[in-house]
Amino acid sequence: MPTVSIPALGLQLQAEADENLLKVLRRHRVPIGWSCRRGECGSCKCVLERGEVDLRGYQPGALPASQREQGIILACSSRIVGDVQLGLVDTDDYIEHPLRSLACRVLWLRELAPEIFALRLRIVADLAQGSEDASAGGPFLFSAGQYAHLRARDARGEWIGRDFSMAGTPVEAEYDGELEFHIRRTPAGSFSGLLGATILEGTELHLEGPMGRAYFRPRHEGPVYAVSAGTGLGPMLSVVQTALDNGKTDPVVLYAGFRNVSEVYGLERMEQMARRHPNFQAHVVVEFDAPGGLRGGRVGDALFADVKDFQDAKAYLAGSPAMVEAVSAELLARGLPMRDVHADAFYAPAPEAFPAGQAGLARG
Repeated sequence: MPTVSIPALGLQLQAEADENLLKVLRRHRVPIGWSCRRGECGSCKCVLERGEVDLRGYQPGALPASQREQGIILACSSRIVGDVQLGLVDTDDYIEHPLRSLACRVLWLRELAPEIFALRLRIVADLAQGSEDASAGGPFLFSAGQYAHLRARDARGEWIGRDFSMAGTPVEAEYDGELEFHIRRTPAGSFSGLLGATILEGTELHLEGPMGRAYFRPRHEGPVYAVSAGTGLGPMLSVVQTALDNGKTDPVVLYAGFRNVSEVYGLERMEQMARRHPNFQAHVVVEFDAPGGLRGGRVGDALFADVKDFQDAKAYLAGSPAMVEAVSAELLARGLPMRDVHADAFYAPAPEAFPAGQAGLARG
């Protein structure tokens, strides 16, 4: 029977041959992040210090080749071959909130910019407990930067689901029972295309969450850099607002990237935070045809042009997988440890169960 050793925690865990590694760790309540369980989000990274696992079926953005070469693996995509020794990533400030299944009602739907909407929900019932009392399972708790799975009925009455990050703060959810999401509506979007159609004020939606590991670490001492692209601004606003509300005095800097000026939103909120908190700065970066007064170029380039030393910093990223992957790789190349780079980037499932070049033994 294979053994999974975690020296940092003094653990020796028994497992079955060919058993999923994340299943073993979850069964023994090991403090490891997890979310998609499909090799898409990268939440369950750990270090294979010794032994072998059969690593397969993951998306390249969730585990870049440079990280795999360092011995990093995804627990959800690893099958146990024999005895292994693991090192955990980012066990400090590990937080696991109860996973809730809730019914919510749309309070309002507002257009923040062309085809970009703020969706505000009020929690009305606890689905898991079969109760119409919204507080039956206690308040909905999450950490700034996390996301939830939303489901809505389409015109045929069928449920459509998608993952979206919370744009409001945890305080609003805990005390007011309200949640906000920023969503770009696209013609081909099976969920986003319902905004303004079957998703209207008063519509009932179902929610499962919270999930994700790109959440604010309150015990961290040092600068915070939050980088967003498009509606990734939502969770980054939640992160920086929570950091400032918690009394953080280190620099808190937000880089908000947009493709063009018509997509820009959130300026008033960022200006309010800057007026109230002298340690906060916001940089709005427009990639194409930036007008006077706004910075042009790519958001990652702006970050690296401004910041040369990331010592003691934490970076939080949200937005397109391409941006998240590129900025994460550059941060690591500049010496920021992986435990200080926080992002949940999801990729479309691979067309094959085990894509070429993403299967085989990983050795520590």
